[in-house]
Amino acid sequence: MRSVKATAFSSSANLGAGYDILSMSHSAFSDIVYAEILNERERKVVIASNTGIPLDPARNSAGAPVEAILREFQLNYTVKLSVIKGVPPGLGLGSSGASAVAAAAAVNELFNLHLTLEDIVRFAVIGEKAVSGSPHPDNVAASAFGGIVAVTSHDPIRVVRVPINLDFKLMLVIPKVNTGEGKTKKARELVPRQVEVSKVVENTRFLSSFILGVVKGDRILVREGLNDNIVEKSREPMYPHYPKIKETALKYNAVGACVSGAGPTVLILYDNSTRLEEIRKESAQICAQHGFSCDFITTEIGEGVRVEGIN
Repeated sequence: MRSVKATAFSSSANLGAGYDILSMSHSAFSDIVYAEILNERERKVVIASNTGIPLDPARNSAGAPVEAILREFQLNYTVKLSVIKGVPPGLGLGSSGASAVAAAAAVNELFNLHLTLEDIVRFAVIGEKAVSGSPHPDNVAASAFGGIVAVTSHDPIRVVRVPINLDFKLMLVIPKVNTGEGKTKKARELVPRQVEVSKVVENTRFLSSFILGVVKGDRILVREGLNDNIVEKSREPMYPHYPKIKETALKYNAVGACVSGAGPTVLILYDNSTRLEEIRKESAQICAQHGFSCDFITTEIGEGVRVEGIN
């Protein structure tokens, strides 16, 4: 029978003050999902993977969206999802989101459902909820659409790609640590339920500065915008290495730096005027001072989900 292959890329969410709003796709890593029909009489999702992810589709970020698609369209088929994980989990790189997007896009193509990218995001957030308890849309929006995206509405889902008029590349500082299960859930629980109005105003300035900087091609605005005094501050115990790495990145003229999603990865934007080797050298020393080593991955902004049929 016909099968479909979908590839979705890693992402960095929040981008400073854009908690649950902004995200960026990058080509550092990708997840691949193959979808095929096993049975044309029973509605069921079967997960196959050699990476240790949950095989119960209700607890799997790829399986849960597909179960929802089959229910909504009343498709009585058994669908097998072969999940090849390339995005490392638990590091703030949108691992569960990439699987969710790839699975939803593959099944959309398999059944010729004509879902829009916003529909793909709507189903993919069900996968995020299955693994973290929260249907946050930012990572899946970036993996689906590519580039930098803003989620302008959660219900209904609305996603807008942010025009990029600034030339920069990316470096991911990825600590070699075991964050354990439920890291994203724990990180979301650390976010304060109430904040002072002054902090909201300050974060709104950061958010506006970043978006305007990207659209206008203003390096200074982007640097000023990649800050957050609410969510990042509340989560600093989870990534004590971050403040010093950010300070180092800015010292050597990076465009900007922020925590990637729920961390512990640090996202650094750089260009030709950035002294990248000095950042890498001093960041490695900072990581070592905290008892772990770090990988340094240079990459670029990624594209959206790719789908191809396989006969």
